[in-house]
Amino acid sequence: MSRKAIVPLLLAVSMAMGLVLGFGLSGGEESNRRPEWEKINQILQYVEQDYVDTISRAKLEDEAISYLLQRLDPHSFYIKEDKLGSINESLNGGFDGIGIQFNFQTDTVYVIKAIPGGPAEAAGLKAGDRLLKANGEVIAGVGKSNEDVMALLKGESGTEVSVTVLRNGAEMSFDVVRGTIALSSVDAAYMLNDTTIYLKLDRFAKNTFDEFNEAIAPFLTQNPTSIVLDLRGNGGGFLDAAVSIADEFLKADLVITYTEGKSRPRTEYMSTSTGSLENLDLSIIVDGYSASASEILAGAMQDHGRAVVYGKRSYGKGLVQEQNEWADGSATRLTVARYYTPLGRSIQRSYDGFSEDLDSLETEKRGGIVPDIEVDRDTAGITWLYAELVHRGWINEFVYEFRDAHLLEDELTFQGFEAEVSDSSILVGMREFLGAKAFAINESEWSRSQAKMSVRLRALLARSLFTDLEYYMITNRADPAVQRIIEAKKNRDV
Repeated sequence: MSRKAIVPLLLAVSMAMGLVLGFGLSGGEESNRRPEWEKINQILQYVEQDYVDTISRAKLEDEAISYLLQRLDPHSFYIKEDKLGSINESLNGGFDGIGIQFNFQTDTVYVIKAIPGGPAEAAGLKAGDRLLKANGEVIAGVGKSNEDVMALLKGESGTEVSVTVLRNGAEMSFDVVRGTIALSSVDAAYMLNDTTIYLKLDRFAKNTFDEFNEAIAPFLTQNPTSIVLDLRGNGGGFLDAAVSIADEFLKADLVITYTEGKSRPRTEYMSTSTGSLENLDLSIIVDGYSASASEILAGAMQDHGRAVVYGKRSYGKGLVQEQNEWADGSATRLTVARYYTPLGRSIQRSYDGFSEDLDSLETEKRGGIVPDIEVDRDTAGITWLYAELVHRGWINEFVYEFRDAHLLEDELTFQGFEAEVSDSSILVGMREFLGAKAFAINESEWSRSQAKMSVRLRALLARSLFTDLEYYMITNRADPAVQRIIEAKKNRDV
């Protein structure tokens, strides 16, 4: 049995991530079982032998363990053998497959991105392709789930899969040799202006600290004075990564976080003298989906007065889970401690009336990191019209059609894209697209939404042509939190 200690995040239904803490777990000997635990075993044996129909003892055990752990708290849970690898992928920093991101729109599988340097990109797949078949098996229009599609596309590195896609109305086939796909923790890093680095961190994985340093290293030669660390949507990950990044901004011998539980003595994580970013002004952005490791990092910087935190209250995930992998390949994650900010704040929100909706909890039960400066999302342009276009998938569909019709010239640079694609041209194109769909445009809502829509369309176009970096370079120009930070720095410099 391998033993790892992890602090996972369980956001909504599908996200299970965590923070490795390095705890051990003492296994009980058979002779030391208490009578009540023997009773559970006896009942399972009785059911298996005498139930009216044939049942699986293994299935009974899986369901019993799963139910038991979920009754404890929302973050303790059981992982079946066939799910463990996929759950650990994002933390391990890679997986074997063809290297695409995709989503479903009206039972059609769209390629959102071919991961740079991956097998799919090398074979010729690109954003906007509609997946029709994998190894001859139909994918589109047959009610397949995300898991079904992933099972067809993932596989051992070096094996081949034949993929058929629809592009510009024509079917095309590609033979893709699967490989090991690296998942980067850094979505974007660039200079917001002459003095400020912006870095968007997606997760805290095994290689995150190295990726963080590699991402900002080129900009340190430009003598920046500040950095914006965007942790919105970052659901957590390995504790070591969060501690190492925090250490870069702190002087030596400061508490970054500590953990403590009934059977786990207080364990402190301290800063060292190796921090290389101690002189940079730091701003952090969080939201309701920033959790676990994100909250540890933001809370440490806030408690030590090292950063100004912007955005919305974070998720409130402050429990330590310990992962144990069992002989049959399954695993459990059990809450064994809580973690705290340097000043002793518990980030964990209350279990009473536990809900994913933070607004449904009373203020004192919400937990999380409360920003120093609260910045609301810009919802002014979100009309029924805008929401309907997103829901129907027409925003993405238009982006790919517009790109293929106008922007597939060779060697198009981001600068060339910026010069060629104006707000007016893309909005005119969108109206023509909607006209072809016989969609009635509410002119009042169009007027209110067009600024937000043009930013989204341009950003998605840039992502489909280039990378996530260009996407954030466009969206950040209209992002309330980023612009608030820029304005605050200007005012301090005056």
